[in-house]
Amino acid sequence: MMISPSSLFLLFSGIVFLGYVLKTLFYRIKIIVTLPLMIIGLLLGPVFHFISSSSGSLVVSIASYVSAIAIAFILFDAGLSIKLYNAGLLKSAKFTFSLATATGLLLSVVIYLMTGWGLIYCFIAGFALSGPSSAIVPTLTKSLRIGEGLKSAMIFESVATDILELIVPLALIEVITIPGFTIASVPAMLFEFVVMSAILGLVSAFFWAFMLKSFREYSEEYSWMLTITMVIATYGTAQLLGFNGAITVFVFGIVFANLSYMSKRMEKFSYDLKPIFKHVQEYQGEITFFVSTFFFVYVGLLFTLSSGSIYLDLALGVIGVGISLIILLARDIFTPLLNGIFQDKKPFGSERTLVVFDVARGLSPIIIAILVASDSSLGAPIGFLNFIFIVVILTNVVQTVGMFFYARKANAEAMLARTIAIKAHEKNRNA
Repeated sequence: MMISPSSLFLLFSGIVFLGYVLKTLFYRIKIIVTLPLMIIGLLLGPVFHFISSSSGSLVVSIASYVSAIAIAFILFDAGLSIKLYNAGLLKSAKFTFSLATATGLLLSVVIYLMTGWGLIYCFIAGFALSGPSSAIVPTLTKSLRIGEGLKSAMIFESVATDILELIVPLALIEVITIPGFTIASVPAMLFEFVVMSAILGLVSAFFWAFMLKSFREYSEEYSWMLTITMVIATYGTAQLLGFNGAITVFVFGIVFANLSYMSKRMEKFSYDLKPIFKHVQEYQGEITFFVSTFFFVYVGLLFTLSSGSIYLDLALGVIGVGISLIILLARDIFTPLLNGIFQDKKPFGSERTLVVFDVARGLSPIIIAILVASDSSLGAPIGFLNFIFIVVILTNVVQTVGMFFYARKANAEAMLARTIAIKAHEKNRNA
């Protein structure tokens, strides 16, 4: 079904306003923005076919380009949000990698037992679903009034687990497709995927800060546009070199935002760049909202409805519910590792609830699912693509429900804190 230009413009503007309304409602009812947006995409594409999203359509053919743009904008903004001097970032590393590894292994075994697929495909699916979405968490944390330590820890986890969510499945895919692949080649792959990507982001950030400083009087007015152009160029360079563009732009954002905290010498170097940094951060927040709104609608367009039996869909749905609950349980077990950065020291406080329910999956498993299902040489099992998509939707539903629990606890804690403050004030006044 073709959409006229006027209808397309109305749809375009309607999605933007819907994103704004949903973001506004989040402050009141704590519904996650991503889930309604993905449902809108699902309705526009696979359900009512207002936009063609079948195999070979324009929507599917440009998936890699749309994903690349979304990653570049969203993860650069995530990097800008992280403060390196925050102790919570270091404390979260143990939590992040131990939880992601344990979740990946546990899900792989459970998927194998519940589906009977080949073991290697189960490990691909299990590790693709091992961590929260790096496209969702940065957007979510911007809407919450939580401590900088916890915010940095959650963003760090979402981006860092993308390494496992991508590198492990990609390595397993190479095991299937490359006859000469050996375990000995894994360290080299990790080095290119992580270390070289981070180094490129570091070098690019220093180079760009130097350029902004050298041509400050000419570039200050266009600093955001020039900076985001540099970010996109850095992402593209990383991908062309065989590195990971997501890690590269994330490191670019971290270094760019933290130059003045790295050393006294860097503070002197970047002092007169602070207005430019602030200008970039302000504009980046707006463009990230715009890009992420359309990206999650686009993810909904990519979902596919099974052409097979209704029983297959129901079976995948039941398995998806089980996987979502296992992810939730694993987070509950490992969350105490973050006790040092919670502002509320109670064992069942609102911040702990927020971390436990941070289960929504997104971009990485979708990329892996499309990659596996679209390559006939991989021989993906029937229902593999739908299974990943179902888990992505269900985990977003679980996190949406969890946000209601978080909001209730946070409001109760805020009211209790105000009551204590008022009583303390009255006591001091009467003393």
